[in-house]
Amino acid sequence: MSPLSKNFLRASLVYFLIAAIIGAVMISMKSYPAQLLFTHVHLNLLGWMSMMIFGVGYHILPRFTGRPLAYPKIGTLQFYLANIGLVGMVCFRPIHPLVEIFAGIEVIAIGLFVVNIWVSTIPPKPEQE
Repeated sequence: MSPLSKNFLRASLVYFLIAAIIGAVMISMKSYPAQLLFTHVHLNLLGWMSMMIFGVGYHILPRFTGRPLAYPKIGTLQFYLANIGLVGMVCFRPIHPLVEIFAGIEVIAIGLFVVNIWVSTIPPKPEQE
């Protein structure tokens, strides 16, 4: 497994554990602030689920066409942007202009994944004789 896939998988597991702890804390509270719910949801969806999909996707999807990942460096950039975007969103949600910037970074990271996998899974053109 590539370091890129391992990094995404490990990050996803860290976010999953943190989200589970926050979820357990929320259950023990009578009521909880909206920030805590936002953090819990985003760590689960963008942290645990999306990072796991990115890691597994980078490992498996290019292999379906028998081709290597088209842009490994873009994958690495996407890893950093996805993590910066997620952490920024959950830390700065109350500061509206900042959360929008980090949400934008997250969207860019997702777009990089889509382009990288899309190009990586285009079957090669058959050679003409």
